[in-house]
This record gives sequence, C-alpha cells and structure tokens, in this order.
Amino acid sequence: MNKRTLNPFLKAICCCATLVLAVTVKAFGIDQSKTLKPFTVLDSIGMTHFEDPPEYVQGYDLKYSPNRQQFLVVTEKGDIDLNLREYSLSIYNVRSFPSEPIEVAKFKSSSNRPGIAAAKWLDNDTISFIAENPGEVPQVYAVNCSTLKLTKITSDPLGVAEYDLTADLKTAVYYAQWSGDDVEARKRDQHGFAVGNERLVDLISGSWTRKSFTYQMFIMHPSSGTVRAAHSRPLFGVQRVWLSPDGKHVITVGPAVEIPAIWEEYGNRLLSHAAHDAQSMKTSGTRAEGVITQLMLVDTDTGNIRPLVNAPRAVLASVVWAADSNSAIVAGTYLPLDAQGEELARRKALPVVAEFTLPAGSYRRIADIPSNQTWRVERSGSSEGFIVYSKKFEEGDISKVLPKALYRKENDQWLRETVSASEQEPNIRITQAIDRWPQLVGIDRGTGRETVITDPNPQFRYFQFGHAETIHWTGKRGESLIGGLIYPTSYKPGMRYPLVIQTHGFSPNSFLVDGPFFFTTSMAAQALANKGIVVLQLGESPLYETSQFTLDYGPANLSQLESAVDYLDKLGLIERERVGLVGFSITGFQVRYALEHSAYHFAAATSAEGNDYGYWTYVASFAAGAWRVQVESMYGGPPWSGNWKAWLENSVSFNLDKIHTPLRLESESSEEVVNEWENFMALRRLNRPVELMFIPHGAHVVVKPWERLTSQQGNVDWMTFWLKGEEDADPTKAEQYARWREMRKLQESNRTASTATQ
Repeated sequence: MNKRTLNPFLKAICCCATLVLAVTVKAFGIDQSKTLKPFTVLDSIGMTHFEDPPEYVQGYDLKYSPNRQQFLVVTEKGDIDLNLREYSLSIYNVRSFPSEPIEVAKFKSSSNRPGIAAAKWLDNDTISFIAENPGEVPQVYAVNCSTLKLTKITSDPLGVAEYDLTADLKTAVYYAQWSGDDVEARKRDQHGFAVGNERLVDLISGSWTRKSFTYQMFIMHPSSGTVRAAHSRPLFGVQRVWLSPDGKHVITVGPAVEIPAIWEEYGNRLLSHAAHDAQSMKTSGTRAEGVITQLMLVDTDTGNIRPLVNAPRAVLASVVWAADSNSAIVAGTYLPLDAQGEELARRKALPVVAEFTLPAGSYRRIADIPSNQTWRVERSGSSEGFIVYSKKFEEGDISKVLPKALYRKENDQWLRETVSASEQEPNIRITQAIDRWPQLVGIDRGTGRETVITDPNPQFRYFQFGHAETIHWTGKRGESLIGGLIYPTSYKPGMRYPLVIQTHGFSPNSFLVDGPFFFTTSMAAQALANKGIVVLQLGESPLYETSQFTLDYGPANLSQLESAVDYLDKLGLIERERVGLVGFSITGFQVRYALEHSAYHFAAATSAEGNDYGYWTYVASFAAGAWRVQVESMYGGPPWSGNWKAWLENSVSFNLDKIHTPLRLESESSEEVVNEWENFMALRRLNRPVELMFIPHGAHVVVKPWERLTSQQGNVDWMTFWLKGEEDADPTKAEQYARWREMRKLQESNRTASTATQ
C-alpha cells in the first residue's frame, strides 16, 4: 500500500473488523449501551446546522457585539412533518461564559429562502436581520436583546433580498426583486416585441414580463416610513450593500456601466474572455448583462449611482467604512489600466485592497491579493483599522485558512500586524471533522482543551455512521488527488463493496454527512454507507484551474474518476463493475463526459441540476452572458463558422449515443428542466434507461424537507437498485420500482442486442 494513502489506523482496520465500530464510537461519543440506529436521509433532514457563523465555511469568526460581551448564533433544522425549516437566533453572554444561550428570535421558512439571514449587531443590545415565516416574503427586522421586542423595519411587497441599516435606524438600504414595468409589459403583451436579452425559458413561461434575477435598490427612512427607488435601472443578481455610518452613501455591486476593450488585458482568463465577448456583443446591439460587475457608489440623498472605480470587481468583494464616513476600505476590486510599466503589469495581474476617499473616489493601494487567495475585510475592534480574513487555495479543492491580519493606520501609512489572541477573551469556535459533526466549543488557550458549549445534534450519538477517512492517490496524469472515503457500516475486511463516487469538491475539515459543504442535492453519503455502499467524495483536481472551460476539462476530470476506481479496486475494497457516479451543477458535465468517453463500466449515474456544456443548453441560454462565455471558452467559439469539429468530438450533445449507463437526471425548476430536455429526450429516443425527476418549486441546492427527500432518498434508492439489486419494501415506492424494473429489462435487452452484433 502507498504510505500516503492509508494512515496506520486504516491499515489496522483491514486487520480487524470490529475496529470500525470502535472508531465510530470514539469519534462520535456514541453510547454503546444502546442499539445504534441506521442513519437515513430523514435523519439528515432533521439535523441542526449552524447557519451563522456558517459551519461549512472555514475561517469565519463569531459575530460579537461592539463591546465584545455577547455573540450571536443562528441555527437551522428541517421539520419533515410540516415541510418547514426552523431557524433560531440566539445570543451567548461572554461575561458569564460558558452560559446557556438566550433565544431572541425564531422563524420558520416554507420557501427556498432562509428563515433568518444576514444578522448583524447594530449596537450592544440590538440585532438586525432578514426573516420570514410561512406565507410571507422576507423583511428586515430588529430585535432588542434585553426586552426581546421585535420590530419590523421594512414592508416591501416582494420581499427584501439584501440590506444594510445605520445603527440609529434612521436610514436603511435594501434590494428587492424588481416588480417590472406594468405599462411596458402590457404593451408588449398586446402588440408583441423584439426579443433582446430574454431567456427562452422566460419566453415560454410568460415570466418575461419581469426579468428573472433582477433587483431594484431602495432607500428607506424607517422613522418616517418613506421609501424610494435609487435612480438606476434594476440590477442583475442580488448584491451586497455597505451603508456608510452617516447613512449618506452606499457601496454596492452592479453590472459594469462600460466594458472597454482594454479590460481584455486583465490576467484572469474568464474576465478577459468576458471582456472580449462584450466587445463582440456590441456589434449585435445586445448588452452582455451581468457578465462583468464592478463596485458602485450610491448617493442616498439623490439616489444616483456611479462606478466607484473604472475597473472590474474580482470574485469576492467586501467593504469597511471609516467611522467618519469619509473613506472606505475596499477588498476585491481591480485597479484601472491607466498606468505604465511595472505598475500596469501589477494591475493586470492582481486585485487589491484599497482605501477610497469619498465621495471624490480617489484611491490608494494598501495591498495586492495573491492570485491563489481570497481576502475578506471586516471592522476591527478599534475605530481605526480593519482585519483581513484570508484563504489560500491548494490542490484538491482544499482551502487553508491563513492567520488573521490587522491593518492599522500610523502616520498616514497602513501597517500590517498579526492578530494576537486576547488571553482574557474566550476562544470560541465551531469545530468539526470529516467524522465529527459540528459543535460550538470553547478552547483553552493554554492547553488547547476543548469544552463543548453547544452540541446541536446529541441524538447522533445513537446512530450508526460509516467510518470516514481522508485518502490520497495519484491520477493517471501523475496529479496528486484527494477525497473523503466512507466505509459501509457493515464493513468486513476482505469483502468488496459497491462504490458511489460523489463529485463537487471535498473538505477534510468538514463533517461528511451528505455531500461537500452545504450541498444536499442528490448526495447522501452516510445514508448510502448505511446501505452497504462505499462512498468516495471527490476533491478538486489540481488540474482544475488550467483545464476549466477548455477542451481538456473533460479528460482532466476523467483522470480523477478512473484513477479512483483503480486505486480502490487495488486495495480490494470495491467491485469495479458496481460503481455509481453522482454529479451536481458543474460536475454534471464531469459525470456525463465519463459516461460517454470512459472505457470503464459504470453501473448507474445521477446528474442533478447538472451542466452539460452542450449545444441545446448553449442555444437555449444564450442570453445568459456568463454561460455563453464559459461554453465558447471551452470549444474555442460558437459552433458555427468552421468551428464544428470541437463541438462534435467533445460536446455531450453529439455523443449521447455512447451513454449506456442508467442515468437519473434531476431538475429543480422550470429553467433547469428545459436545460435537461435534450439529454432526456435523446436517451429516450435511443432506448436507453433514463429518468428525469422534476421538482417544480425547488432550488439549485434543495432545502425544503420534502424536496430533499425526493432528491436524496430517490438517489439512495436509485443507487441501491442498480448497484445491489435491492428494493425498499415501502409500498409508496411501488410505482418507482415498477419503472426501474422496466428500465432494467431495457438495459438487458440492449446488452443482448449489442452482444449479438459483435
């Protein structure tokens, strides 16, 4: 065995079957005096999660009150009986630490939106947040933590998507879904109109009357109740807003007002391609909506909006206003390409953290953000300065949280210091591991000893979990790969088991219960392990960045999948003829490419809400500029004017006849079902076993309990059926298995016919 792949404990596991249970008991603190219950999708739905700070994001600090005496925590769990998600906002008192939390607000969501979101301290006793209950749209609330008095701030008819609020409650800004232009929509409906940026799905459904994902900014004065729209066209996408302490200015994100040709010279490949695409779109009179964004400055007195700086935004932007509102620290913007020599090269290559003097807009660089890092700025405890939270991305989709840095101003110069922990302040954080669910703990700074403050899921001590381990192996191109391996709960050394490979990333520092991070659509790792299946959660390949949106993207991903099968087969752990693949979103392409181009046998596959970078989705979604940029970048341009060869040889669309694996497609909205239609109908026409699950009112990441049950449990049943030949005795699933048995007959018939022609 490769010593890099299995640690000494896992080697021992191959010698002693009972050790799996022993480790599970140790890792989870399970009570051995009670019979352990199989962990199911229902148990995952009922799991309580930390939403704020988010348990799935490394490096987020707790949100402390300005005096650092209290902090807030938001939790969420599903209620399968009512098909609701319960949200709770609680505060902890540091002065009497450790103390029991005080619940200050509770909401329940029946939509795809969170019940409580965007919580922030306004002062030492007041917290604001966005919230909703069943049948409502989200609004901004404020709660007094001493009196528990809840005040509703906004009453927008379509609901608030993002907001900021001054501490004195005198000024608020928020984004709400654009209500549309009723007069123009009525005229178009009665007379017809020339299609512009409308998407095909909007034209078919009739939702063209109000552009999808389009939001309007509003400026509100809660004391008088006056609300007015900012003087700008509605913006594409929900964007953050940072309101100055005096309430006079807002920094936000919006579509670039102008995209000059020189922006093609920025070093980021997709940004450069998008800028080039925008130039070509000008000739057709079509606007590249939302493809490139930039930071904008809003005057709350006039409502006018203008670019903060004549440069595009990087992936992640954040802002810290100075206490006097005369300047702001901005992280995640590029600088204009109006320099020369070394300075010009520097601006092309890297985004920056910069100080902007407002409203004039003059700026000075504080630091460059390295290309493999993301930086987020937050206010420091003192009025002067800010803290940088940064991550470094390494191979295998692993992000390393870097030490916090404090920037403070001295003699008009910004100095960087390492943040030193206060010995008097408790060290409190959310801890977890691949085999340990998240808990809120206090850590002794001297000994490192952890004391559990809140265990949100004590019931997990009585469930059976498959042993989870981080593994490493080498890809077919020599690349170093990483993943999370979960053994079946029934594991016995020497036996081989079916394997399900789940894609879309992996974090060894996160509890692996469903899929990676917060992704629940179709993925259910521990539920599969309780069905006697090995699960591999695939990390990101080190070839990802260089291959993404190129013709090498499929082959690079295929190296991951095939080498994983080879490696686990060599260990004697799996049956290589009983392997299932699960793709979600962008990794839907990875799965479909493997089904078309791999010589390996895959017994079943699922692509949920999956991209295919195919011809039909390209044509149907042409108005979505970001999608067009990605697809054309992959194939070297559109599929015309002599560019058919790359499409014919590599596109999923023109190779669907090579798919023989039973494929489960899943769509959570009318938009996505349009995107899946080509794959579904082509495979049906080819008499291949295919199923399309349609969840009409879902979200890209399914969150509502009943929809999660359809998506996750449906996939557990699908994999168990095709990989093990097992069926659930639940009588409500009789029709499901009747369909699948017919598919199995079709599969066997196809196999017989193929053998006869050879």
